[in-house]
Amino acid sequence: MKRMDAVNYHFGKLILGFLGALVLPVMLQAEGLFHRCEHCGKSCQPHTLVEKTIMCPVQVIETRVKPCLVEKCEEREEKYTVFKCVPDKRTIKKECCYLLDEVKSKEIVDKKCQLVDIEVSRTKNVLIPAYEMVETCVQKEVCTECGPICVEERCLQEKARMAAGTCEEKDTDKQLVFLETKKDFFYCVKTPKKHTIECAKETFYKLEPVEKTRKVQVMVPKIEYVPYEVEVTKMLPKKILCCVPCGKQVR
Repeated sequence: MKRMDAVNYHFGKLILGFLGALVLPVMLQAEGLFHRCEHCGKSCQPHTLVEKTIMCPVQVIETRVKPCLVEKCEEREEKYTVFKCVPDKRTIKKECCYLLDEVKSKEIVDKKCQLVDIEVSRTKNVLIPAYEMVETCVQKEVCTECGPICVEERCLQEKARMAAGTCEEKDTDKQLVFLETKKDFFYCVKTPKKHTIECAKETFYKLEPVEKTRKVQVMVPKIEYVPYEVEVTKMLPKKILCCVPCGKQVR
């Protein structure tokens, strides 16, 4: 029993000490007995604290807008096409075919080939002999007292020289000639012809388009800007009380 009383006694002292550590600074600060530096947390006298503006991160709620696709019902005019029956008349015709006799002509050309002799005159380059008298020396044996001796005598001798000349000859050549004979050939043919006959007349109806207008309700997509809130972090200025050493460091 005494042991339990001792434990309760010590536990009560711990609670009173803890409460005193929490309540006493609050009471002292409320009465202005001491202040703390908001930068480093040291206790200072009120006259030693200076006011300083710093930038602090603050959660700010901003209102922004975002585009949204919205469908709205609107009244519009719509054009549409209808068909109406319009009476019309037409004639039914029939085509008949028959053969008609016709006389036609055709030109026939008869070609024949034939060899014909044609006189041809030819001129040839030939060598023609030209005669002339040339003086030459001829050795002649003469009998003398001393015996036979050779004596040269001059005499005229006829000689020929070949000179360039022309010679004309007449001859015949064969040439191929085409003979044409034209004749008209008449013949009779059957030519198809057409003949149209009216069979009947009838009334029929045809569809013609007509354009009309009507009002309809349609869903039209539109873009609207809807506001919404978003939480962002911004650096905002804040005034704090700090000691002189911290005031020189804080910017």
